[in-house]
Amino acid sequence: MKNYIIPSIVAFILAGCTSKTNQTTTTTTTTTTTNQSVKTTVTLDECSTINNLISSYESGFNSIKTDKVNNQFTNQWRTSAHMIGANCTVTLNKSEQASYQCQTPVKTQTQTIKSHQKLAKQLRQCLTKTGWLESQKETASSIYSTFVLDTKTPVITLATNQEGNGFSSRFEIAPPLGL
Repeated sequence: MKNYIIPSIVAFILAGCTSKTNQTTTTTTTTTTTNQSVKTTVTLDECSTINNLISSYESGFNSIKTDKVNNQFTNQWRTSAHMIGANCTVTLNKSEQASYQCQTPVKTQTQTIKSHQKLAKQLRQCLTKTGWLESQKETASSIYSTFVLDTKTPVITLATNQEGNGFSSRFEIAPPLGL
C-alpha cells in the first residue's frame, strides 16, 4: 500500500474496548468523515482492550453484545466494544462460531499506512510477548496484518484496503484456522 494513504483516525484505530470490567478509561469525542459525532472510550492499558476481546471469544462475545441486528440471513449483534470505528458487530456462522468485526470506511487519502502500522504495532506489542505470531502482506492497494497463536485460539486480522474511490480499515477476531 505504498502509494495509498487513509486518514489518520487514530482515535478510531486506537479506540478501546468498553467492557463490563472495572477499567480506568478516558472518554473522547471524535468526528467521522461523514461529520457524525462518535463517542469512543479509550482504555489507559492498551493491551487490556485486546485481551478482553480475546477472552470474550470463548463466550461468543456475549459480554459485549448489545441489540440484535434485524437480518433474516445471519445472526448478528451490535457491540459495546469498538476496536476501530463506531460500527462493530458479533456474527455467528453456520457452525455457531462467533466472530467480532469492526469496519471503518474512509473517503480521503491521508495516513493509511501510519494508522494501520500504529495499530499493528500495538497488537504486536501486546500479543507477541505471549507467543502470538504475526504475518503481514502489502500490495499496491492493501495491507494485511494477521496474528495467530495456535489452532485453538482465534485469529486476529487488521486489513486496510482501497475500495472504489475510498478506503476501508477492518479489524476482526475470528474462529481459529484449525476449525
